[in-house]
Amino acid sequence: MRKKITKGLVLGSAIIAILFGLFFFMNRDRADSSPKHDELTTIKSLGQAFVEVAKNVQPSVVNITTEKTIAMRPWDRFGQDFFRGSPFEDFFRGFGSPPREEERMYKQRSGGSGVIVDKEGYILTNNHVIEGADKVKVRLNDGREFTATVKGQDPKTDLAVLHIKAENLPVATLGDSEKLEVGEWAIAIGSPFGLEHTVTVGVISAKGRSGLGTGTYEDFIQTDASINPGNSGGPLINIDGEVIGINAMIIQPGTGIGFAIPINMAKQILNELIKTGKVVRPWLGISVQDLTPELMEHFKVKEKDGVLVGQVYQGTGAEKAGLASGDIIQSVDDKPVKNVGELVKEIQKRKVGQKVKLSVIREGKSLTIEVTTASMPQKAELEKKEG
Repeated sequence: MRKKITKGLVLGSAIIAILFGLFFFMNRDRADSSPKHDELTTIKSLGQAFVEVAKNVQPSVVNITTEKTIAMRPWDRFGQDFFRGSPFEDFFRGFGSPPREEERMYKQRSGGSGVIVDKEGYILTNNHVIEGADKVKVRLNDGREFTATVKGQDPKTDLAVLHIKAENLPVATLGDSEKLEVGEWAIAIGSPFGLEHTVTVGVISAKGRSGLGTGTYEDFIQTDASINPGNSGGPLINIDGEVIGINAMIIQPGTGIGFAIPINMAKQILNELIKTGKVVRPWLGISVQDLTPELMEHFKVKEKDGVLVGQVYQGTGAEKAGLASGDIIQSVDDKPVKNVGELVKEIQKRKVGQKVKLSVIREGKSLTIEVTTASMPQKAELEKKEG
């Protein structure tokens, strides 16, 4: 009997050990597979987020086609006055080519993208997409086509507003580009090379890009979401489906280097173009430049941050307030400005007639000068880097 009991205990212990082993083994497999399952779920959720953004925003993205009448001499087909001044000029003229002075009118067609930003039919796009166009047509995602009118243009920021008369328009949600972080998702929608409603995905590569030679008001968002000719004027979108920028340009032959105008800048321009058809900008009445090591040594300043006043224009708010050539502006309303771009950006946030407090260094001494902004003149000689 004792032997039977002993055998029973041994057998029972073995069974319990086997059960524990199986339990451990099964849970170990589950533990090993759980992270992979979670990762797969996360990837699928992210992919679905892109799908939802495309579904929600695509209806508000439009394809824009323009038609422009241009005068062209027959000789220009080979290039601008291709044979002028060469031994071949008379030779080709002798074979019946029309005189150089004769011109023919040709229709030039091009395209781009835009985004509907108001249920009343207002569309935001790039100025260069519609500049000089005789006719602008807009095609919606649902197939409807409209002839658009140009409500207003602002070449300095390369923005324009179109208007169409239509009902039941899908409207994009505009976000806040000030909240953007480098590295977050970016989604571009547009018509690259005429391929309508193309969706591309990337990240925000950089913020505040300037010095690209496009004009005074450069504050671009850089992205590696694929942007090509035809994307211009289309929206750059965040993962929440909000428009954070208007795609504007690429660098050739760069790959994965595209630029968009921040939506916060576009909002301000948009409202003014809808109301008045033009943009009235605040102006201090000065020309400015960034500090270089040589200028720092000359003006005896140790920090590079700040903007040097080059010229103060007569009769302006800057002159009346006592701002002088050689002053170094370090902040606007207590917000530091490191360079010309930041100064211009801050001034453009103000209104015409608004008082602005400038912190200035003059001959080594700190001063506070209050300047009342005026409307920026349109004179060509003032189209420099100005505050």
